[in-house]
Amino acid sequence: MDSTDGLIADPKFPPWSHREISFSKKDQWAAIPEPGRFPLILDPCINNIRFERVLVDGGSSIDILFRNSLPALKITPAQLKPYDAQFWGVLPGESSVPLGQIILSVQFGMPGHF
Repeated sequence: MDSTDGLIADPKFPPWSHREISFSKKDQWAAIPEPGRFPLILDPCINNIRFERVLVDGGSSIDILFRNSLPALKITPAQLKPYDAQFWGVLPGESSVPLGQIILSVQFGMPGHF
């Protein structure tokens, strides 16, 4: 398997990836303060635990799960894989060092949508 910086050159898509995710007018905000620039807020299930009002920000290139979420998700530090890179912008003027990384299944709506 060829890879560059952790990216897989020829990805193998999971069997559920063909499922379409769609939104209707009832999912839209009544007022959009800055059209074309607003967050998507969803209520996903992660590790069979429902989270409310999760920000999905298409402008971000990082997915963050805060430390205080780990016990609720029954994730122990031993389950995290080491990750050395620092990142900036979460705490003003300071870098952050992640505890590690983990891959989690996230479900939206019915169990078949994850």
